[in-house]
Amino acid sequence: MGGGRPLRTLYDLIMAKILLTWEAGAYLGHEMLVTTAAVQVREAGHDVVIYSPHDAQPNEAARRAGIRWEHVSNVLDERLPQTGVTWESRATTLWNFGFHSVDIIRDRFHAWDVILQREQPNVVALQAAPFAQLAASVGGYPSVEFGIGFDVPPRQSPFPAFRSTDRFDVPDALQLERSICDRIARVLGSPASRTALHDLVSGQKRLVVSIRELDHYDGIDDNSREFVGPLPVVELGAARPKWLRGKPRVLAYVRAPLLDAPQLLKSIAGLRGDAVVICLGADEATVKLAHALGIRVQLAPVSIGDLLPTADLVISHGGGLMAEAAIRGRPCLALPSHYEQFMTAATLKRRRLGVMVNPKEPALYERALRHVLADPDVRRNTAAVSARYRGASTRSGAKFVAAVESMVDETR
Repeated sequence: MGGGRPLRTLYDLIMAKILLTWEAGAYLGHEMLVTTAAVQVREAGHDVVIYSPHDAQPNEAARRAGIRWEHVSNVLDERLPQTGVTWESRATTLWNFGFHSVDIIRDRFHAWDVILQREQPNVVALQAAPFAQLAASVGGYPSVEFGIGFDVPPRQSPFPAFRSTDRFDVPDALQLERSICDRIARVLGSPASRTALHDLVSGQKRLVVSIRELDHYDGIDDNSREFVGPLPVVELGAARPKWLRGKPRVLAYVRAPLLDAPQLLKSIAGLRGDAVVICLGADEATVKLAHALGIRVQLAPVSIGDLLPTADLVISHGGGLMAEAAIRGRPCLALPSHYEQFMTAATLKRRRLGVMVNPKEPALYERALRHVLADPDVRRNTAAVSARYRGASTRSGAKFVAAVESMVDETR
């Protein structure tokens, strides 16, 4: 008989090996997003492995789903030189992440090349993982890049600025990107120096697990970015708190070192409703205060699946939880700390889906809480978003899996 691809077995059609990872440290938001994606793919019947930063331990959700969890070796410690520019973009974050150094690029590329050759995945799904993307591209492994809008910037030369945009200088931006490409070329070979930076560090398929209304790069068109919506809430912990008393019902997911936790608890208690506060890093005094105020405080991630759909107000620093709240019509109070959180919070405020407060201004906490609960425009706008995305929390997981599965044929 003639040539051509052999007929595939049912096993080949159903089961694929998917490797997921994130590289941006042990931040819980990255871990939750990767775990959620991994659970979705695992439940679709695929073989799944997560490679985490060296110090991140397997969480309960991954263990329950039977997901294998491995670690990537630590990054080399090396002095970081300044970029020489006064604005920030994806290029400056890459520089600060290790792309300033030929030695770090070589070390990370080798580490990922070894992992990929050992695992031989059909697809790699990458969340804030540019070194893994580099190795996947060179090795010919189909890749899916995913994250909130900030993590999946428009693929253009140069990358758009996201901070101090009034100072953004295109020639300087192109020069910085060429400098990074030249460093990559010293590891991979000369063709990399003639390739645009976005082509080297962007996935073949690019999924934004958020909604356009909260896009960090609002107004910049890029057809390579597909908005699939926030993935279903992953149940990291075994505890499943429920609402116990009357309204307003307040759900907060914050980090104690980033704000005035005692004042936030007092402000929430002043509403005289029900509250569950997940407060990572809270000290003993804060826990005692919460108990005295009648507020349930959690020191580790718990399931919010029974709380989020009927919360009257959601408080967070401005990460992916904002989009999850928005599609359920839940008004938000954002207390941004990192700049990508500020970008989300600023968009949230501009679209009147909630309010934003500087976490370092605790005197404004209670006023902001009362304002967002009483603002008719916020209620009307969040209701409109909820209607627009009705059922999105279920469809988003299926869309993500379908996108990953669409890449499987690349290796078969």
